[in-house]
Amino acid sequence: MLDFINSYDDLTESERKALTYIMNHLEEVPYININQLAELAFVSKTVIINLSQKMGFSGFKELKYHINRQLREDAVIEKNERRSVKENTTQSFEKTMSLVSEDELNRCAEEMLKAKNVFIMARGTSKPVGYYLEHLLFSMGIHCFFIKDYNLSETFTNLVTENDVVILISLSGSTKKIIDTARKVHMKKAKIISLTSFQSSILPSYADLKLFCHTEEMDTKKDDSISRIGFFLLVDLLVRTIKQISDI
Repeated sequence: MLDFINSYDDLTESERKALTYIMNHLEEVPYININQLAELAFVSKTVIINLSQKMGFSGFKELKYHINRQLREDAVIEKNERRSVKENTTQSFEKTMSLVSEDELNRCAEEMLKAKNVFIMARGTSKPVGYYLEHLLFSMGIHCFFIKDYNLSETFTNLVTENDVVILISLSGSTKKIIDTARKVHMKKAKIISLTSFQSSILPSYADLKLFCHTEEMDTKKDDSISRIGFFLLVDLLVRTIKQISDI
């Protein structure tokens, strides 16, 4: 849950009173407004605003959003813990399949086949997905490069042209280095294919083509051991589509 305790010593008596109410009524807080909370906690709106800011949020609206998000994440974790590993994996597979558009797969395959070069970039635990995709594309004779070295990302973006395809892989869709690369590639007018989880994120907004996988969790900063099975499934589907339309 949110770290309330570290802020406690810096709070006024009224702010502590409001915080105590919030902690005791976490499941209700996302559904009430600031006026209602002030009335229920017997404090002023100003106290709620000051409390939110001392806890690192811009205001009560943002605090409320984070509480709601954390409650939903905790509920998912609790639900997953009740299911077996096999059931979770099967569900992830099925949900990823439901997110995949055959038209989008075909368009991705067509762009990759006509590209002069295919560049692939991934970070952290998503790197094995990049290695896997590079190996399969090379085995089919497609000219591709997996940018493995973090320090080479600047160099490769200078080489990219509008005749190239760049595949960017990020579970969260907000990995800083990936987003920085997406911005530069977008300016070079190269085609971008994004592989992300099906959540609201930044990366797909830069992509010309988007492939989504399912995941219950996407915060890789907190836990980079989150399964990438959905990504491997997307790679297999993409490669099979390339074979199908090209007779490789």
